[in-house]
Parts: sequence; structure tokens; C-alpha cells
Amino acid sequence: FEELRLFTEANGGVAHASRSDPERAELGHWCTYQRHLEKNRKLRPDRKKRLLEIGFVFDEDTWDQSFEELRLFAEGNGGVAHVPQRDSGRLELGIWCRVQMASEKIGDLRPDRKARL
Repeated sequence: FEELRLFTEANGGVAHASRSDPERAELGHWCTYQRHLEKNRKLRPDRKKRLLEIGFVFDEDTWDQSFEELRLFAEGNGGVAHVPQRDSGRLELGIWCRVQMASEKIGDLRPDRKARL
């Protein structure tokens, strides 16, 4: 929690650490886990209250977040958006990409999202 609080202060009140940022990957995973706990109603009320007090967002659109991570990854790799499946620092992003490709293949990817990809 303290690491997120300090990160939030340093980033103008934004309580969002990206899993794709190597320096903040652990914090990003921790944030994802807090959202998972909240979604499954297992996050203690006192902890939820503390997170909300620092501007933590529980119901963000994870598709948009993952798309932004992919965009940044591609930007840093000469426009190539191929995420190695064995890159442990980007495992979740690699899985997300694989799900998008499978969804597109079976015709289940929303047209607006397909256009963005």
C-alpha cells in the first residue's frame, strides 16, 4: 500500500501502476490483485477505504489498459506489437494478445476493438 501511495503522490494523484513498466511490474500486479479481491468481495472494507482515499480505481476498463500497454510495448519495439509468450515480465500482456487473436479468429472481437488493434 505504501509503495502505491508514494507512486500516487509522485504521479499527480494517479493511483495506477502499469504491469508493463518493468520498474513497477510488482506494484501493477499488486493493484490487479486488489481489484480481483474487490470483484470477488474479499477485500477488507478498511483496506478498500484506504485505497479509495488515495484515488485507487477498482472498475477500470481492463481492455483499454491492456491495449495501452500493447501500444507502449509496440512503440518501444519499433512498431512491432508481437509480445513474446515467454517474457515473464509481460506474461499477462502476452496472454491478453493471444485472447484477442483467438477472439478475432472466431468472430467474437468487437469491431471497434478490432479497428484499434
